[in-house]
Amino acid sequence: MNVADIVTEFDAYYINSGQNMARLIQILNEKSITEECFTTVITDDTKWKAAQSEVSRLLQPFQKAWTPLGTVSFKPVSIDQFPFKMDFEDYPDELEATWLGFLADGNLDRSVWPFIRWLTETHILPKIKEDYELNEIFSGVQDDPTPGTAGAISTAMNGIKQVRNFWISESRISPIATGALATDPSAFVSQIEDFADAINTKYWMQNMELNMSQTLAKRYRRGYRSLYGKDTDFNGIKTTVEDTNLVIKGLPSHEGSNIIWCTPKSNAIRLMKKSQNMERVRVETAKRQIHLFTDFYSGIGFAIPEIVFTNNLELPA
Repeated sequence: MNVADIVTEFDAYYINSGQNMARLIQILNEKSITEECFTTVITDDTKWKAAQSEVSRLLQPFQKAWTPLGTVSFKPVSIDQFPFKMDFEDYPDELEATWLGFLADGNLDRSVWPFIRWLTETHILPKIKEDYELNEIFSGVQDDPTPGTAGAISTAMNGIKQVRNFWISESRISPIATGALATDPSAFVSQIEDFADAINTKYWMQNMELNMSQTLAKRYRRGYRSLYGKDTDFNGIKTTVEDTNLVIKGLPSHEGSNIIWCTPKSNAIRLMKKSQNMERVRVETAKRQIHLFTDFYSGIGFAIPEIVFTNNLELPA
């Protein structure tokens, strides 16, 4: 716990002068919204397995002779779940002789002090969601931690970019060539429309969200207004790509990346195990130290990689 600045500014003692939790102001946490792009499957399986089935051409011109045609083929696909955890410890006693003393309590059990509930609801649970959004679900590349050492950032799971690039390297996702994304908003809209035209025609009118960074989504909206005028049905949040059922969706997790992608939501799978633990923590005390922890599993992937439509930027080496 770092209360040094509070002590420096307000001195090392507590005087009740009406301060309360309403005066504890925090920076907004980023919400976990990328998970909304996926169909959530709750399962205890740490590796979800499925098979894509396909039948080759069947129809042929008529003749009396028996001329069988067509084969059934299966392609395997699996999605891994990865274990996450949160371990936090601190000594709340450090609060008592400071301006923050109202978060302390006379109870010897530190786990019931007001500080614990405030910390959990205001910071711990929102921060878990923010870390999942900004560090893991898109940019994560799984790597086993060093025993006894906290794991590195973005190493808890294989995120969207890693999964996408894996299937590209396996030749099961064929990227659509866009080249470098245009910085001019109007040109960017035209580029996105060209991307939409290059999607497999069977999926032209499928309802899909075209996922990208919030920066790119804002660029598209501004270009859309410029191209189609301010009198269009534009609400500043969702914008449909003209003559398609694609809806632009800006995601915090994609910030800093030029990857764009879409697929039917039923094809994007998010696995969860012990999912309720993303919303709760266990609190324990050891003498005067408090410990908060939780753990759960999560993983993302695509049931049919071939119907993931993405651009050709940030490809695997």
